[in-house]
Amino acid sequence: MAYKDFMLDLESMGTDPKDALLSIGISPMNIEERTIGKGFYTRISLESCQELGMNINASTVIWWLEQSQEARDEFKGNYAHTPITTALAAVSEFISNQAGDTPQDQIRVWGNGSMMDNALLLAAYDMAGMSAPWTHRGDMCYRTLRALAPNVERVKPTIAHHALSDAEAQAKTLFAILDETGLTL
Repeated sequence: MAYKDFMLDLESMGTDPKDALLSIGISPMNIEERTIGKGFYTRISLESCQELGMNINASTVIWWLEQSQEARDEFKGNYAHTPITTALAAVSEFISNQAGDTPQDQIRVWGNGSMMDNALLLAAYDMAGMSAPWTHRGDMCYRTLRALAPNVERVKPTIAHHALSDAEAQAKTLFAILDETGLTL
C-alpha cells in the first residue's frame, strides 16, 4: 500500500527553525481507510546538529530535565545516535518508499503547528544542503485542524515526548477529528 499522508513529530532542543533535533517520528497514514502504517523513528546526535550550526536552547534543556524519565531517555547515549545528515537521508528514503508512485507534490506531511515540526525539519534539510521529500504544497498543519474540533479528545501517546508515539497518537486524533467533523481531505 502506498501512502501520501505522513504524521510527523519531532523532539527538539528548541522551537525555532535551526534548533537541534533530538528525534524524528513519522507515521504513514491512509486517511480514507483510517489506518496507520509501520512508522519511522530515529534518535539524532546533538553533536552532529551543532556541527551543522543548529542551536540548543537553554530553556528547552531545562524543560527536558523536568519531563518523565521515559522522555529524558531520548538523551541516553546521545553521542552514539544517528548523525543528522544520515537521519535526514533516512527520512527521505522512508517517505519515498512508503509513498510509492505518489508524485512528490502530492505527498502531505502533517506537523503539529505551522511553524513547528515541518518548519524545523525543513530548516534541517536546508542547513544540510539536502532536499526534502515533499514540496511546499504538502505542508499540512495538524494543530489547525485540531483547533477546529476542540470537543474531540486527544489520543494520549503511549510515551509522552517520544516522537513516534506522539506521531501515532496525533494520527489517531486526526482520524477522530475527521470522523467528528465530517471533513474530507
